[in-house]
Amino acid sequence: MKQLERLLFLIKALKAKACTTHELFVQLSEQTNSSSIRQLQRDFKDIALLLSNNETLKSYRKDKLKYFFIEISQSDFTSANESKTYKNTNFYVQSKSKHIDFNLNAIENAIKESKSIVISEIKNDETGDNNNFETKNIFFQPIQILIHRDSYYVGGYNIVKKCIQIFGINQIEKVALSNQCELLAERSKMFDDELNKRFGVTKNINEHTYKIVLEVSSVLAGFIKNHHWHATQKFSKKNGNTIIHLECGINRELLGWLFQWMYNIRVVEPEILKLYYEKTINEIQNNNKSKATLVYRNLFNDNEN
Repeated sequence: MKQLERLLFLIKALKAKACTTHELFVQLSEQTNSSSIRQLQRDFKDIALLLSNNETLKSYRKDKLKYFFIEISQSDFTSANESKTYKNTNFYVQSKSKHIDFNLNAIENAIKESKSIVISEIKNDETGDNNNFETKNIFFQPIQILIHRDSYYVGGYNIVKKCIQIFGINQIEKVALSNQCELLAERSKMFDDELNKRFGVTKNINEHTYKIVLEVSSVLAGFIKNHHWHATQKFSKKNGNTIIHLECGINRELLGWLFQWMYNIRVVEPEILKLYYEKTINEIQNNNKSKATLVYRNLFNDNEN
């Protein structure tokens, strides 16, 4: 195997998953390559020269071993297509800041090392998991960084409350890495189950999932069918309209999504979703008539129901 072939092989392997030098050596040996560990260490310097602008060779330590991986920036499509024929509206794009970059880096390291963090302060409410504005000393095991509507979130396990929560990265004011290692594999399954129940990243009104049936106009259906909204989405036809089938919980984000389509959508079932839909309409109308100072409310937390 020639040097260029070896470097391209290593790049492909490091894009697939994080590997130690020994693991890479074993993979190369299976390709009848005679490289040494010392040669691999020299290769890392050359790999950077072959990476694209949106790719970076990174490393981290876990269990006294050093792992290497190639990180691909999420903005690859935008940067590759920024020309006179493309223009990004930046609609819904989260503003970049050193604060967000610091939090992402700290949380990413904690996930890779299966360690917990201490969040000294959480601001505001983005997902309903901080609707009571509990802000002090949250012991949290981050499990997954999420990119949702072009914003960053972290999902993980609240060690004190013993539940899965999701917070916006921008909500987190201060992060300290704990030396305590946690049960990542077991809690990862809990996180996946919780995320699959949610419509988006927002906390559900309860622990139940519902068979949700929505009716939309045929023209709107053409748009909705071409986008991903939830893993359970299915479509059928009835009386010339399209029926959307979902199986998930009910939350603020689901209602906001319904209102996005204004008068081109109708809630068929379940009854509880109809009630929340009508309640939200009434609150909007009452608020529109009122001249009182606006006070933040979340109709979808336990204190409001």
